[in-house]
Amino acid sequence: MSVFITRFIALFTLSCAALDAADAPPNVVIILADDLGVECLSCYGGTSLKTPNIDKLVTQSMRFTRCFSNPYCSPSRASLLTGRYPFKNGLKTVLDTKQKEDVYLHPDQPSFARELKQAGYATGLVGKWHMSLEHKHNTINEFGFDQYQTWRIFDDKGEKTTKFWTPYLIRNGVVIADQIKERYGPDVDLEFYLDFIKTSVQKKQPFLAYYATCLPHFPWEPTPDSKDQSYREKVIGKKGNPKYFPDMVAYLDKQVGLIMKSLDDQKIADNTIVIFLADNGTDRDLVNTWGDGKQVKGGKGTMTDRGTHVPLSVRWTGHIKAGSTCDNLVDFSDLFPTICDLTLTARPKIEMSGRSFATQLYGNAGLPREWIHIQHESARQVRNSDFMLDNKNQLRRVVELWEDPAKPNENINPEQEAAARKSLQAVFDELKK
Repeated sequence: MSVFITRFIALFTLSCAALDAADAPPNVVIILADDLGVECLSCYGGTSLKTPNIDKLVTQSMRFTRCFSNPYCSPSRASLLTGRYPFKNGLKTVLDTKQKEDVYLHPDQPSFARELKQAGYATGLVGKWHMSLEHKHNTINEFGFDQYQTWRIFDDKGEKTTKFWTPYLIRNGVVIADQIKERYGPDVDLEFYLDFIKTSVQKKQPFLAYYATCLPHFPWEPTPDSKDQSYREKVIGKKGNPKYFPDMVAYLDKQVGLIMKSLDDQKIADNTIVIFLADNGTDRDLVNTWGDGKQVKGGKGTMTDRGTHVPLSVRWTGHIKAGSTCDNLVDFSDLFPTICDLTLTARPKIEMSGRSFATQLYGNAGLPREWIHIQHESARQVRNSDFMLDNKNQLRRVVELWEDPAKPNENINPEQEAAARKSLQAVFDELKK
């Protein structure tokens, strides 16, 4: 099929969707988990953890089997928000120290929240921002979010803060830590999140509700549902105890269930697009099982699939076939144009890295990617279905999650190597233009 015909079909499909949605723009719910590789979910083949609510949501959605993030959260969140790769939007590193307080995503970058707001949407963000350190550069409103409640990583004295028990949160610019002492941060966040949705529904205004939860990122400590509460102490600067990781995943799953119930109770589930994904792979101090007992060690921070292969599902009842799967390559920059296409919102007139997969969501072939791009600081990589080439000209095979990451040029025959280098180097050359 020619590219022209494929594009025509894509435009025709989106036009039909526009007719269906003309009277009621769809709401958008985004749930972004923190440090959750695909091996953590049974709907992807994981066997260590139980996530019945997430699994149920995925059975009602299209599940993407090959979605890739960057290996750390700040660059991933920035690519998701802007539709641009780190070397294009300027945020290439994770904001983990006060010394990086002047490194941040600049508001001159595009934002899907800003576009939806201009299209008449109420816009709310809850959880972890992490595209700037808010004590120095609070850019949340500038990126198009009207209402927000986020964990502020540093207090007014420049000290790191807690995010779970007795969390240091800001609500629309005001520190509310004194009001929520001894409370569990994700509970406070979910209350704000559900209230934002309820208020938007009452106002009969379409909404974008973005829940960037801190779960299940370390410090690993008890949730309100944990049987063992003995580790209820400040663990700033420490990872905590890995035995609580399953409890934190279970609490994330519980919150997903409560969000879905709220949409049902308010009778807006059918006209709400629900996107579930995670910002990067699982922490390297954790090991989960896959399939018949294969061990998968977390790879967060690495340029391997263990560090970047993340879950992604999209539900829109009546528009996206429940229980369907998509095996196309997808990266985080693709979410921005896809959200714009699904909501019939105009895209900004600026160069974007992402490619919309809205047509695939409607069950058509679309224009799938042949490669994706991954970056952390100066390290960059382009990857197709079989090989990955980094900006040091090192070529590696793609392996299964439970296999040890391949070493450069390991077990690649000369013909495969030459062809892979040629095609992937051409991608690097194109990205330089």
